[in-house]
Amino acid sequence: MTNEPEWRDANPTNENLPNKGRNVILLIGGGIALLAITIIGMRLRPVGLAVGGLTFFYGILMMAKRQKFNFKVSLVVTICGFLLLLANPRFGVVAGFAAYFLVAGAVGFVIFGLINAIKLAWDLGKFS
Repeated sequence: MTNEPEWRDANPTNENLPNKGRNVILLIGGGIALLAITIIGMRLRPVGLAVGGLTFFYGILMMAKRQKFNFKVSLVVTICGFLLLLANPRFGVVAGFAAYFLVAGAVGFVIFGLINAIKLAWDLGKFS
């Protein structure tokens, strides 16, 4: 394939707009999914332990692949799985902090996704 779309030639500064849109969707969707998994996992302990363990080991397997572009995502998945494992058995103060960090992370992902969506809309408005 050649690099033929006219918008790339006319506006070279907007070549990464599809990547920005993909990041917006990943951040908002990931934040909502993390919040749902956290709430369900804390209410139903066996489900939370299973999901936390699977998420933790999946993140480790992703990091074992050693793909440079995938390292940040795999690190976040591993940390979320570990925190979900800590939040379930109710180890006193540790469980409260783990649950707090999971919910704060989920809200942060959604807020950061909305900020990126506003920036993307601003960039699209400049080019039209």
